[in-house]
Amino acid sequence: MRILALTLLLCFANDLRAQVITIRDSLLKIPIENANLIFQDIGRSSDNKGRVNIDVFDDESIIQISHIAYKSKNITKKNISNNIIYLNQKVNVLPTVFLNNLTKIPLTKSNSVFTIRPSNIQLLESSASELLSTTSHVVIQESQAGGGSPNYRGMEANRLLLIVDEIPLNNAIYRSGHLQNSATINPFFIESINLISGPASVAYGNGSMGGALIFYTKNPSNKKRILFHQQFESSSNSVITNLQAFYHKKKLSHITGFNLKSAGNLRMGGQRMHGYNNWGKELSNQNEQLYTNYEQADFIHKSKYNINGLNNLLVNTQYSVSSNIYRFDKMNDIKNGAPKYAQWYYGPQIRFLQSLNYTSKYKTIAYDNIKLSLAFQDIQESRNIQLFEDELLNSRKEKVSIYDVNIDLKKKINTTRINYGIGIRNQNVNSTAALENGTMTFYNTTRYPEGGSLVQDIFAYSQIKFAIYNDLEVLIGGRLNKEKLLAKFNNTIFNLDDIQNNNISFIKSMLLSYKIIKSANINLSYYDGFRNPNVDDIGKVFSKDGINVVVPNVNLEPEYSNNLELAYNLSLRSIKIQVQLFNTKIYNAINREYATFNGVDSMLYDGEMMRIQMNKNIDAAKINGINFSANFIIKNCIISADCNYLKGITNEKKPLAHIPPFNAKISFNYQLNQHLVNFSTHYNAWKKANEYDEEGVDNLAEATEDGTPSWYTLNLMYSNKIDDNITLMMGIKNILDAHYKAFGSSLSSSGRNFIICLRTSF
Repeated sequence: MRILALTLLLCFANDLRAQVITIRDSLLKIPIENANLIFQDIGRSSDNKGRVNIDVFDDESIIQISHIAYKSKNITKKNISNNIIYLNQKVNVLPTVFLNNLTKIPLTKSNSVFTIRPSNIQLLESSASELLSTTSHVVIQESQAGGGSPNYRGMEANRLLLIVDEIPLNNAIYRSGHLQNSATINPFFIESINLISGPASVAYGNGSMGGALIFYTKNPSNKKRILFHQQFESSSNSVITNLQAFYHKKKLSHITGFNLKSAGNLRMGGQRMHGYNNWGKELSNQNEQLYTNYEQADFIHKSKYNINGLNNLLVNTQYSVSSNIYRFDKMNDIKNGAPKYAQWYYGPQIRFLQSLNYTSKYKTIAYDNIKLSLAFQDIQESRNIQLFEDELLNSRKEKVSIYDVNIDLKKKINTTRINYGIGIRNQNVNSTAALENGTMTFYNTTRYPEGGSLVQDIFAYSQIKFAIYNDLEVLIGGRLNKEKLLAKFNNTIFNLDDIQNNNISFIKSMLLSYKIIKSANINLSYYDGFRNPNVDDIGKVFSKDGINVVVPNVNLEPEYSNNLELAYNLSLRSIKIQVQLFNTKIYNAINREYATFNGVDSMLYDGEMMRIQMNKNIDAAKINGINFSANFIIKNCIISADCNYLKGITNEKKPLAHIPPFNAKISFNYQLNQHLVNFSTHYNAWKKANEYDEEGVDNLAEATEDGTPSWYTLNLMYSNKIDDNITLMMGIKNILDAHYKAFGSSLSSSGRNFIICLRTSF
């Protein structure tokens, strides 16, 4: 009994000696979870109540306290008073400027970076495209359910670079119209999304004509926990189940995540304030849009092995698969008074990513940090089309295998920082096709070269940042890219020769940043962008409309952009403002034009005589735009506003494709203890019919005869952290049940949508 009493006394005495401090938000006074405290090789993290034991540090230790959403602070242990440390916000409840977590770009406020980081409110967004649309800077086009084609600064599809965990998602069959591939990135696995301009093309390369969208997924943690997320949405009867597990043992830490989504047909808004009573009803039943149901499953696993304090390995596995997804803008086509298609759907869209990253902070004369990345991607998709009067299903399948090797290095010499790297990317495209009736299979022409295609990119880049004066910094960069494309048709019907296309591109960027005062700076940047012609540009034999057929052109060259940008950033305790003015000039642009092939201007394709078209370097255009973002903090209330305006014309003074109308978003956020309320409105201006492009990329046929009417939505969200382990989230999107279509979309957007979600951790 005495031994037991003595043991309890010693434990109690040990607790008395333990110094436990609490990390809190300086404005809202709420605890901060996962704040990192580091001194030399010793580190600790705060728990879900913001508490952390700092006994491992000596009294003279200068502890660095950091958190991804707060400004870092250094404090000597003996100077900590009242056992509470307050951190100032860097990223608030809604998206704001965020300047870290970019491997290839120096950590400097001169970079143009806008970050979306999922908060409790934004966890109600059930797709990556919905998460992107929480800012007006990105506009989402929808041709079918289960997708969403992001448009950033007038760049979309193969002109907009998508990066997932430092690996380009863009591949050799990305087309120029609208792409739904961002749907394969699960929003619940996302840690942050960076919208970057400036040095994006130098750092990340082919496809970044004016910027890039950088997705970072969650990383393993040294804390053991399980997150479970269950969500229901009324407008599509969607059910989402998400499970994430964080676990570790000694030097190994892991994250494993599963996500299942089942969505029924999407109900459009019933209040037609625009006055077009039949618009969007071509394929509907009581406002329910037919052929919009789908299912999707996603998986992620990461393992991190901490070799020592300076070296680590990270294994990253991602997998996404969908059900068949109908192309809504094709299923609603009418021909001779009857539906044109009996079926038009994408087969299961599959994305598999496997990467291995080795990172070392061991300093040498050549580098302070080095990262070696090896990655493999397997992409599978198919198009399945059956005309209403036909018995045969026209099926074309594509498989893309992508191999990436990258070496990225960083070096700091006094105040000068240098980033540089080299890499190689190989892409193999295999295309197959068949005509089927359920029992028999017949030969069919493939979408891409039947004998397969190979695309190889070899590149090197470098960036250097240094100070000219105390308040003036300069960032200079360059990238050299060599590409080789081989395509073998093996097709006797079209009598096409094999294709070999070689291109060399060199691009550059320069950025000046001047600190006006301590809390404000102004940036001026000039940067190039480029996009090499890919297999979709050069090797495709395809008809979009059943009237014209596109045939290969071996002489295509890269298209380029010149970008000039002026940005102003102000960051005070209660006010954050960012304004960006930019001008983009596109030249040598790839566009379709009527042409002849083997001396004739028409050919038989899919059983119909069609006019021949080719992609050619014939076009030039310019885009002018302004982005504005602001956050205002008033006690427990945060008011956020952002807007986006673009104007694009060709060199012939005609409207340029992919230019959305003016749009804006205003959000009011009120937080009291564990309660968070968000009220927002999202507005889009008119897109008049005479502002649409002549090639039909913007889908004028899916708008009204006058264009796309203006619209706005009112939305209300609520989050309550019931206890340390349970969070309840509810919301009503499109409260007024307004009917509208987003720019370029064939699908009517969701009507009034009730969302309820329960999130638990243990």
